Amino acid sequence: MLRQGLRRTGHLLLPLAVVAAALALLVPSQALAERSDWVLAALVLFTALGIAPSQLASLRDRKPALLVLVLAPFIVLAPLAWAVSRLFAEPVRDGVLALGVSSTEVAAVGLVALGGGSAVLALGALTGSLVLSALAGPPVLSLLAGGTDVAVGELVGRFALVVLVPLAAGLCVRALVPRVGSVERELAGLAALTLVVLVFGAMSGAGEDGRVVTAILAGLSFLVVSGVPAVAWIAAAPHGLQATGALVIGLRDFAVAAALAAQAFGPQAATVAGVYGVLMLLAGAAAAELLRKRATSAAPAASRPHA
Repeated sequence: MLRQGLRRTGHLLLPLAVVAAALALLVPSQALAERSDWVLAALVLFTALGIAPSQLASLRDRKPALLVLVLAPFIVLAPLAWAVSRLFAEPVRDGVLALGVSSTEVAAVGLVALGGGSAVLALGALTGSLVLSALAGPPVLSLLAGGTDVAVGELVGRFALVVLVPLAAGLCVRALVPRVGSVERELAGLAALTLVVLVFGAMSGAGEDGRVVTAILAGLSFLVVSGVPAVAWIAAAPHGLQATGALVIGLRDFAVAAALAAQAFGPQAATVAGVYGVLMLLAGAAAAELLRKRATSAAPAASRPHA
């Protein structure tokens, strides 16, 4: 029964995230909010355990596309997040900045598959994005914050420990113990539950001083702005890469953002990430469905003989 429940959890991610956000407003947990980085470590571990080495090895022939999908979102979205953050006061401003330097959303891999894209390429982009965010995110965040007192060295070390160590451990275990592949669906369920816990932690305390309304506006603003490069990718990329790139670029990992914001600026700054997470999951599910229908309708047209 436990395994069956875990297998079904992945399909219930969105409603569970909404429930977690609502509960956090009613019965917040400051203790959990302050320990979001350890919950993130568990999420990274479960995700890495679901990545087969053969999947990553197949990316050798797709290096240019992979490099673009790892670097471009970080380079483009960080300054866009800074521009959006100017519309808000602290700590909401700091939360928006953290979204700009976060990695690709873990759930984007599943959404890419639903949208008819390449889940393998999305996995590679996710892995590279996590490494980039762990190493470059903290110093860039300090730069965007205008020299705010952020202990960059300590933040880089702690965040790299929280992200890179479980990532490496999960990949190694999967390579050494191939039988782990037989419980991929259960691992996906554990990852989904961990995401729900992170939503709860990031949203805890958001109702104080009416901050939740401002956080919703900030999260929605960043979601709209991050959609601009995603749409540009769809217009410029080859047909087979459109769905993959759009979702990998447009969906940022709220768990990573929450951990970064909490460590750099305090738990209150993580509120934006929690709100954004719910909005992003809604938008991502809708975008995956739209891209799937678009690809399906384009396929028959491409197969027709030209007059």
